[in-house]
Amino acid sequence: MYLNFKTNKHFKRNKNSWLGSTSLHILTNNLRPLKWALAFKGSIVIRLTNLFRIVFLLVGVISTSVHSHPKNEGVLNEMKILKQEYKLPSLSLAINIDNRLVFAGAIGYADIEEGKKATVETQYSVGSLAKPMTGIALAKLVDLGKISLDSLVSQYIKMPDYTDSFTVRELASHIAGIPHDTPERDEAEFVNTKDHKSPFDAFYVFSSHSLLFKPGTEYKYSSNGYILLSAVIEQAANMNYVDFLQSSLWSKFGMKSTELDTSFAGEKHEATYYSDYKTDGKYVMSTTNRDRSFLFGGGGFISTPIDLVNMAQATYSGNYLSKEVRQEIYTPTKLRNGEVNSDKYSLGWRVGSIRLNDNDKQTWTVLHHGGVTDKASTAYLLVIPECNASIAFATNYIPDKFWRMRPKMAEILKSHINIEECKKT
Repeated sequence: MYLNFKTNKHFKRNKNSWLGSTSLHILTNNLRPLKWALAFKGSIVIRLTNLFRIVFLLVGVISTSVHSHPKNEGVLNEMKILKQEYKLPSLSLAINIDNRLVFAGAIGYADIEEGKKATVETQYSVGSLAKPMTGIALAKLVDLGKISLDSLVSQYIKMPDYTDSFTVRELASHIAGIPHDTPERDEAEFVNTKDHKSPFDAFYVFSSHSLLFKPGTEYKYSSNGYILLSAVIEQAANMNYVDFLQSSLWSKFGMKSTELDTSFAGEKHEATYYSDYKTDGKYVMSTTNRDRSFLFGGGGFISTPIDLVNMAQATYSGNYLSKEVRQEIYTPTKLRNGEVNSDKYSLGWRVGSIRLNDNDKQTWTVLHHGGVTDKASTAYLLVIPECNASIAFATNYIPDKFWRMRPKMAEILKSHINIEECKKT
């Protein structure tokens, strides 16, 4: 294949969470002799609760919504392997084929301390997967005639002063030159935490900084740039940015678990996040003093894999975006010298190609994007539009070399695709 949380609201404990009586019964029966043997030795002190924790994490619990696809048992097995190999507290995964959810499953724990198992409804911070959402919202406004991709950003927003030097397309493709890492961003996320209602309220994290290069000449990934793009969308839509996503995207594709990552979001279903894994089998809980809402389209949402694969339908459904606008999503943006940008980035998506099997004589377009919330979570979404197929996963921990999980998603998805039903665009 060619190819960051918030205030302490989601650490409120759900006292009604359950472990699954069958798993608990088996484990207690199996461990009872070991418990007494350890107590008799005396020289080794192991708390039974810690022992349970280690065994539960190794074995895991499973919550699935498995449909009739014959490959789904194999998906569960792959999930178990990934969970064990990468030492994940939980792993949630969903697959959509032909506008139908063919698999949704979750294993492990959303909250280890409370013994709260992950389910397909568990919400995760999905980091930069906010960018594909924003790219789709932008595409919708293009279809509605409210935004022109090749107009200067200053046509919609006059500040900062440099908005007259790059186009909407260049801003959406990270070739405008807006810096990604700024001191103000760290302060907004970890020090002066507060809920943000509009992307205009978050301009302070980048607006005082100069552009990194002449727009259109280089590629430099920038979440701050997507705060600005969120404001462009808000201005063009004449509606609050989040409200526009809700009305034009989330509600259209049944994304009921997606919301801006404010202090009151995810009260019931959001996972607890972990920043480290120790050799004794224990996880270190992430900081509770954190805000992500200021990032908006740069990384400000919580969601589920089910919602993400539902959203993916927008990239290939003829009933949502026109063929011409969908093609804009499939086409990496070129620099002003005519070269494709180094990351093959389009409107909120990285664009690649894939062969579906060893005998496949052609390649198919792939849209994909990852999301990382530093020391908290990682998520990934991959779409093969010409096959009406998508897969997404999320977890509440960032393991070493987490990016190696992503190619496995492509392999799992390919196993669900009937190549004869794919159509070249």
